[in-house]
Amino acid sequence: MILYIEKDVLDYPQTEKIISLFPSASKVWIKNYKNIFDKSIPLHQEKSLIIAKSRWSAIWKTPDNYWHTPNTYFFKTSLNCVFDCAYCYLKWAFKNDMQVYFVNYEDIKREITNLVISSGVERSFEETNNETRKNNVISKEQISPLQSKWQIFNTINKNGKIHFKDPETSSGWQSPNIWCQEKNSTLWFYSSDYSDILWSNKISWFLSEFVPFFEKFEGVMMEVRSKSTNIKDILDLWFVPKNTEFAFSLNPQILIEKYEKWTPNLDDRIETINKLINLWYKVWLRFLPLLPIKDYKNIYGEFVAYIKERIDLEKVHSSFASWLLYTKEDYNEILKKYPRLDILYRLKQENDNFVRCDRDARDFFYNLFHDLDENCMICMDD
Repeated sequence: MILYIEKDVLDYPQTEKIISLFPSASKVWIKNYKNIFDKSIPLHQEKSLIIAKSRWSAIWKTPDNYWHTPNTYFFKTSLNCVFDCAYCYLKWAFKNDMQVYFVNYEDIKREITNLVISSGVERSFEETNNETRKNNVISKEQISPLQSKWQIFNTINKNGKIHFKDPETSSGWQSPNIWCQEKNSTLWFYSSDYSDILWSNKISWFLSEFVPFFEKFEGVMMEVRSKSTNIKDILDLWFVPKNTEFAFSLNPQILIEKYEKWTPNLDDRIETINKLINLWYKVWLRFLPLLPIKDYKNIYGEFVAYIKERIDLEKVHSSFASWLLYTKEDYNEILKKYPRLDILYRLKQENDNFVRCDRDARDFFYNLFHDLDENCMICMDD
């Protein structure tokens, strides 16, 4: 094991934590992580990771139509993923498979805070809901699955009403109509687009740093998206966060085996989801990427039926679906790098600079997942 460590991060607490995980690792001191990360390194290279400082903005705007509100941003605290999904854009976005961990968390938190303040979202939330929310305050202690009988049942209906249930009797009551987090004024931060945050938490301590951090805001949400089943680190937080939603990517098992190397199987992911929703965490189902493989209608039809059978969808906070989608430039790059990847040849180039499955397949997926959940969001499509 080799740890490449930037000299500038030696005194950061996160650096010390990561080094302590690999006591026998060789240490190589570097000036800038890009001197290693931007080089093509053979896959048989000795296992290694990079500890670095994020010197540029850690936040950037999402593409148009990425979500149902324009106030959405990506932010990064690490780069590269331990999983090896054949279709993943990271496979050609980076020149090697080394994982990078940025350790200047306080700088990243400060940047997020400044964006929240400048957006005015939290102020708007406060002014609109101050009086109403006084009657609907629920502390972290109250919603802890280990400390309280009453739990939030994380379904918000069309009128913005949050439901509560007694987990012992399943009897419920409805709170007064409050401003739900999904309104268009909500500011969203997506943390998992360049790495699997949940899996890498055993190295990054991301959850214990950023989940409590986001709790201090109103009208601000963070998504942690994953294929991992590592929920111990979520439960070890000892409270159910109101501003963090845990999203799990799902696909039929036959596609997981073929295209999602080293990831947990479908049943393990479903078991993970059920554990969290039964403890009243906000969980989102992410059906992506939808792949137009041979006989996809039967395969995905059976898959959706299986999801209905195995997951109590009334307890799921929301769902989201998106087919495999590339820009023309990215498509040409991955085709050049992986010319034998069969799924690439089932996509079509269109006039909007995107390459995706054809209209018939998109219509099928759209109808299928809206039948599953009428509020299912479809990402980046007309």
